[in-house]
Amino acid sequence: MKRGLILCCGLIFVLALVSLSFAGEDEVVKSILESRASVKPFPLPSAQIPDLNLEKGYALQKKLTAALLAKGEKVGGFKAGLTSKEAQQRFGSDQPLLGPFFASGRVEPGAVIDPKDFVRLFLETEIAYIAGEKISAPVKDIASLKKMIKEVAPAIELPDMRFADMKNLKPGDIVADAVASAKYLVGKPVAPDKVDVNEIKVTLTLDGSVVNEGQAKDALGDQWEALLWLVNGVVKHGGAIEPGQVLYTGALGKMIPGKPGKYEAVYGPLGTITFTVK
Repeated sequence: MKRGLILCCGLIFVLALVSLSFAGEDEVVKSILESRASVKPFPLPSAQIPDLNLEKGYALQKKLTAALLAKGEKVGGFKAGLTSKEAQQRFGSDQPLLGPFFASGRVEPGAVIDPKDFVRLFLETEIAYIAGEKISAPVKDIASLKKMIKEVAPAIELPDMRFADMKNLKPGDIVADAVASAKYLVGKPVAPDKVDVNEIKVTLTLDGSVVNEGQAKDALGDQWEALLWLVNGVVKHGGAIEPGQVLYTGALGKMIPGKPGKYEAVYGPLGTITFTVK
């Protein structure tokens, strides 16, 4: 009798913990949704879920994505983050991160960006790849991947670091908020065989002064390796890439604060992309 009572109490305790965990997840997703809608910081997920790791971060990201899709949002593509060792060290990660772009965040080159639409506006120079077919199974190698890519283009990402506490930020926190995805620009695309993406270098100027420089190999040392990692990561986490969706392989150079002025990113043979921050 006593043993049965102990087992029963133990089961109740476990169920209570599970219930609290789900409640914590729901509260985290709710706070991120409210942050995105109100443009206000949200508490770190890891403050509500102390054992938050990357696996749980991706589970939260999946819930966030589902909630946004239910509100009429669409996935516009996917991004890789922290693809340089420097970026990983900065945020205490031992690997890159990935997350979705949402279609409403895409803006055209030459756009005027309003910082009021962001909690913390940052800028990244990137390279975008446009999928030519649906990818829903792991891709075995780069040769196979190249056949699935329709176009490549110069690109800018405008991530938003919406976290209320930047000091104690963990990789799982970043993953939970779709790796800080917000707005993104895609320049004029070209066929992949028209340019050697790994030889691309980019210079970003603000009102004529250089504020960032980078090279394609900043992303995992090789653009196609970075893209392969991203594509297979999306599939691994239960997603699929649709034709026309854009894929960003990570920052060329540094992620920098978005200050007011006119920006021009020059990618050599890949072209130029411009935008303005109010």
